Amino acid sequence: MSIQSMIYVSPFDAQKLKAYVYDVKKPKALVVILHGMADHQARYTALASRLNEAGFRALTIDQRGHGESLFDGNLKGHFADKDGWMRNLDDIHAIVQSVNAKDQLPIILFGHSMGSIVARSYLKKYGSDLKALYLSGSPDMSPIASIGKTIAKSVRAVKGEKHPSPLLTKLSFGSFNKDIADPKTPFDWVSTDEENIAAYNADPFCGFLCTADFFVEMLKGFEDVYAGDIKDWEVTNPKMPIRFESGELDPCHKPKGIQWAADQLKQRGYQNITTNLIEGCRHEIYNDIHREELMDSFVDWCEKSLNA
Repeated sequence: MSIQSMIYVSPFDAQKLKAYVYDVKKPKALVVILHGMADHQARYTALASRLNEAGFRALTIDQRGHGESLFDGNLKGHFADKDGWMRNLDDIHAIVQSVNAKDQLPIILFGHSMGSIVARSYLKKYGSDLKALYLSGSPDMSPIASIGKTIAKSVRAVKGEKHPSPLLTKLSFGSFNKDIADPKTPFDWVSTDEENIAAYNADPFCGFLCTADFFVEMLKGFEDVYAGDIKDWEVTNPKMPIRFESGELDPCHKPKGIQWAADQLKQRGYQNITTNLIEGCRHEIYNDIHREELMDSFVDWCEKSLNA
């Protein structure tokens, strides 16, 4: 196994994105890992290493405004000054294409939480490039998302697009601890593993406030995936393996659940979709109590997907 870092400079606004390639000799496929909101790629090194052990090349990317890809090198939680969701999506695609240019390996896309929404935008725009799609911790689209978008635009207008917004954060995640008896931190909903929660809280690149414009753009992403015209989806591989997995105790997939999210893709023409809830786990199933078994299960699913 070898680990190589790369810096990609976006043609849109010269922002720098950091990515890491976990390589092996004669890889079977390229697995691209997209982290969640207020999260970063370094927290998926164990999964990338496990994929390497099984003969897969892994690519982890710090998305715009996260990890080592902070906006202007210092601002957390901000995609771009204009069209941030699509700028982030197209930069990810360019990085994937660059890494895969020589070998042209089958591509399996893994997206967690916000990354699972980005992954479905990727499927919508670049689906013909993909062999399989795996979605962890998929968030539900709130029934009041349109109201949330209006509020986010108002905050942006008053406070500025780069204003880190406690209000929008509270509106988005403030209720996520409500089903936890005696929560000790604001992020107990992330995991049942106390060591993981402690690590999350201690990590300066986790749980930070995102900007007002970020929330506007993220809601655009939700609309792109859940509310757009079905005719905008060009489904070139309707039998592509797609899997949703979430923690049974994850508040993100409420109120409608991951089956509803899966049904949205079925309506758009994808036929080979499976769903699974992981007992006893919350949002970050790959950093929760069953992570070892889940990594083995994911590798097995990747193997089967290549032969589908």
